[in-house]
Amino acid sequence: MDGSMTDKRPLTRWSLAATLLLCVGTSAFAQDSALHSGKYEQLMLAVTPDHQVEGYYAEERGEDPPFSCAFYLKGNVEAGKDVAVSSWSDGAYPGTLKPSTDGVTLTIEQGQQHSGCLNVLMPDIATGLDLTQTASKQWISLVKVKADKAWLQKTPNAKATRGAYIVKGDVVGVLAFKDGAAQV
Repeated sequence: MDGSMTDKRPLTRWSLAATLLLCVGTSAFAQDSALHSGKYEQLMLAVTPDHQVEGYYAEERGEDPPFSCAFYLKGNVEAGKDVAVSSWSDGAYPGTLKPSTDGVTLTIEQGQQHSGCLNVLMPDIATGLDLTQTASKQWISLVKVKADKAWLQKTPNAKATRGAYIVKGDVVGVLAFKDGAAQV
């Protein structure tokens, strides 16, 4: 060979490897940019099968008695967009929810106006409160207990009157609904 011809195979292999690496990296980033059900510090978040998010934020500060802040939120998930949410307790305020590197960012410009939240909720809620994911869950919904005492049962048809229970006002994550019962 006179040197004018070179072997192009190594370049092709590197191009293929770089392309595969780019695809894998993009896929991993895409997975991280979705909202997932779970606990994000003080926020419980469920992503429903209907592509909605349901959330419950609860925080307390101080003692005897503590100041408390609690509100609900709901919105529709659209691929590639921040989720526009409506939050409410005694009043309703719009906001956004978006995934972040290690959790979610919740923005509600008037979030401190929710009942009790001025003394508890960080001012960052107006510009973007970063919440780290503290637990991953498979919740498909959140429900608020309406009965004075709701007994936890092993099967939907059991009639427990002893053992563990949750009380009126508690918010719990739901894994499934079956036969009129919620698996929590």
